[in-house]
Amino acid sequence: MIHHQNKTGCMFEMNKGNRISSLFATILLLLGCVFTTLSQAEELREISKLKTAPPLELNDMHGKPHSLADYNGRVVLVNFWAGWCHPCIQEIPELIKLAEIFSDKPFTILAVNVAEEKKLSKYGFVKRMDEHMVILIDADNKAFERWKGIGLPSTFVLDPAGVIRYEAYGAVNWGRADVVAAFRALMDESVTADIKTKE
Repeated sequence: MIHHQNKTGCMFEMNKGNRISSLFATILLLLGCVFTTLSQAEELREISKLKTAPPLELNDMHGKPHSLADYNGRVVLVNFWAGWCHPCIQEIPELIKLAEIFSDKPFTILAVNVAEEKKLSKYGFVKRMDEHMVILIDADNKAFERWKGIGLPSTFVLDPAGVIRYEAYGAVNWGRADVVAAFRALMDESVTADIKTKE
């Protein structure tokens, strides 16, 4: 079962009219989030009022354009992150583990980097991420604002029809059994729907 839980992790508002400088965000990170562990991880929260995901059209770190529509029929995890954000970095191994678990399934992780286009190549872990997920560049924060993210990391899980089914604000233990089971259930829904369509 996926539980409902209050927000945890290192988060800050990035909406219009309330932008926080990178320096201040870093200070907040150091003061409040250095000792955050995945044992205190955020839980996936099931969406009670389902809604279609907002548009997402961005270039990846190699300059190739991507659209959310390219991934119709797949379970998609959209994760907004930044390299200075400790909880973001903390959950990367878990995201990679999740990608490996579902490597032969209709599953994609879109890791949307927020406003760090020039810094991205300096992070050593990015190469490993690039092997398991699609790293998109949100250079001007517009996608983050459109998706109404609440701090970093902000994550949204979409079913194969492009409907947001789960959300999380903070680091998540993506390899945990109940989380993996939730993803499997979404994929099973897709298979069932496909069979009924063919009938």
